[in-house]
Amino acid sequence: MPWLTKSRFISGLQCPKRLWCEVHEPLEAPLPDSVAFINGRAIDQLVQTLQPGTVISREQGMPAAIAATARLMRNGAPPVLYQPAFRAGELAVIADVLRSSAGHATLVEVKSSTSVKPEHLADVGFQTLVLRQCRVPIDRVLLAHVDAAFVLKSLAQYDGLIVERDVTDEVEVALPQIAESAAALQDVMASPVRPIVPMGSQCTKPYECPFMERCTREQGGVPEFPVGLLPRGGQVVAALVAAGYADLRQVPESLLGSEVHLRVHQASISGEAYFDPTPTAALQKLGYPLAYLDFETIGLAVPEVIGTRPYEQLPFQWSVHVEESAARVRHAEFLNLESLGNFEALARSLLAALPDAGPVFAYNAPFERGVLERLADRVPGLANGLRGIAARLVDLLPITRAAYYHPDMKGSWSIKAVLPTIDPGLDYADLGEVQEGGGAQLAFLQIRAGAVSAARREELTRALLKYCERDTWGLVVLRRFLCGGVP
Repeated sequence: MPWLTKSRFISGLQCPKRLWCEVHEPLEAPLPDSVAFINGRAIDQLVQTLQPGTVISREQGMPAAIAATARLMRNGAPPVLYQPAFRAGELAVIADVLRSSAGHATLVEVKSSTSVKPEHLADVGFQTLVLRQCRVPIDRVLLAHVDAAFVLKSLAQYDGLIVERDVTDEVEVALPQIAESAAALQDVMASPVRPIVPMGSQCTKPYECPFMERCTREQGGVPEFPVGLLPRGGQVVAALVAAGYADLRQVPESLLGSEVHLRVHQASISGEAYFDPTPTAALQKLGYPLAYLDFETIGLAVPEVIGTRPYEQLPFQWSVHVEESAARVRHAEFLNLESLGNFEALARSLLAALPDAGPVFAYNAPFERGVLERLADRVPGLANGLRGIAARLVDLLPITRAAYYHPDMKGSWSIKAVLPTIDPGLDYADLGEVQEGGGAQLAFLQIRAGAVSAARREELTRALLKYCERDTWGLVVLRRFLCGGVP
């Protein structure tokens, strides 16, 4: 029977069907790296530099790591072991850190998050269970995580970035239930029959399940307009589901009180777009030049730029379109792949690209405003100009939300949901692998890692530039549409 590993245990706690599928009907292709995975790996590598220790290699697989760990433990556990692997019967884990001294052992689980979460306790609890069954005398259990208040003051000086919380008492209380869950999940893996589990909140919490698409197909799909698309539906959606409603079009109006919910409901039934020009009145009075701005940022778990914090969103790219007249639109862009943190170059080029006066449109402008304010703090010599841009920002999101809704938006006013309903040529699906902010961040990290070929680097660079340009050109089209012009 396959071993119940730590990752399988966590999957099974979330949904036994997910665990069964991982073992018996895995996905055809492995999941790609994510920004969270890369940040987690960076934290793991950093931790191994903060205290000298012995690292067990994973390159040859878990059985080889278990054998290597056993050899070391037979001669007396080293003071600090990184990535040690253990097997107790059909249970197996790879721990992050094991510290041993005078017959006592401390287990440390390292997380790249900025706090301890409930799922982390189950994770480290399962490890404690396995190590104790392997007769490792675990008497202290710690969860290490990133301190969000840390500020990098000098290069490569990371003392204080990782903090440790003692969770021994919580783990001791949870261990009996963890042991019961482990036994039950072993039965799930051994069964030839896939568990029947209706889709629900466990599909996305605490992690998004990679089998959601498969489960959705198997249950016959979902209605074209499910009740869950009601924006900020919360208790309303829960009440509708409890009452047996699945299709929003079948819900009586009397059960919907919000004006936005009624608007979405009516458009879903009629198939007609909603448009109210009243909220666009101020927009129509603005004269040329009209500028459009979008930033791409990256948040690193291990900060690299002096004066920055973990996960602080640092700009590495911007795109600007400027409508100088109805017939003339120019585009400018900036992408910094080599020297993240060269804020002066980024800011100076941005100031040169934007007109000195006139509105600067963004979508969800508080984000752009925050980037500009932080840039102003970091480049005092350009602060006036940057804060001047921030003061001229005009947010198209609330205007769009108040003025427009199309049934194909499916309850979302994200720019990626709105634009294809105005111009089918602006569907982000045609952009390839960089279609949203997370994809842009991942492409940026892959390029900076230096592990890609020159051709691949060029491909990712083009994708980044195309994606960011699409964002600001889309704002041009959106502003024209809202003002009654031709997209």
